[in-house]
Amino acid sequence: MIQKVWNRIHHRIAPLFLGRHPHNTCLSFNWHTVRHVVCFMLRQRDLLGSQKRRFVDVGGGASPYHQFFRNAATSFTCVDVAFSADSNPTGEISQLIGTAENMPLQDGSMDVALCNQVLEHVQDPVKACAEIHRVLATDGWFIGSVPHLSPVHLEPWDFRRFTDLGLRQLLENQGFRDIQIEGNGAVFSSAAFLISMDLMLSRRKQGHPQQFYSTRALLLSPLVGALNLTGWLLDRLLGDSGRSPANLCWTARR
Repeated sequence: MIQKVWNRIHHRIAPLFLGRHPHNTCLSFNWHTVRHVVCFMLRQRDLLGSQKRRFVDVGGGASPYHQFFRNAATSFTCVDVAFSADSNPTGEISQLIGTAENMPLQDGSMDVALCNQVLEHVQDPVKACAEIHRVLATDGWFIGSVPHLSPVHLEPWDFRRFTDLGLRQLLENQGFRDIQIEGNGAVFSSAAFLISMDLMLSRRKQGHPQQFYSTRALLLSPLVGALNLTGWLLDRLLGDSGRSPANLCWTARR
């Protein structure tokens, strides 16, 4: 009974402090990364112009970034290995079961592919990028993000980290062009993210999946906020060497 009461209280209070993804507040452990992805996606949406396009969200789950592209889409399709019952409350998203390496879509059938925080989890990133290249129409856009620095998470499906150099090589080798890659801050912001995220995840145990401590995320939110803002301020004061972004975002053309 106590647990049920606490869960209800937590469900109502947590969003007031932490926000709702992707609108995370600075009290949230992943504020630096999510803020970067959101700002980047909004800029790319504006650059796409007024022309309506066909979108595919690769590995998007509940497609949290659909809200930013809703008015720019003639259709919005999400491809993932599974979907939760509440992942498409408005019914605006077409959901297809598949993987990044094998999508049930025709050649050249999409104009924009989104792929956020996915390539580190796929079995074969080369095949995944080749598949995205296949389903995009000529001059189609590939927009995405991956972590560069991050604790291990979602094990056993966390396989790799990317540098901007490796990411560019991956995209170029699959035929993409006009590649633009952007990091999200310097070493102090990244350190704040690493510390905060590590605090929220369970200790790794062989054969046991990751647990996220939602109660801890709420109770430690003042500490996380102090870490995040301190990291942001130090980066602003001391500059960015370009070597230690927590996250990388990119655009590329087919």
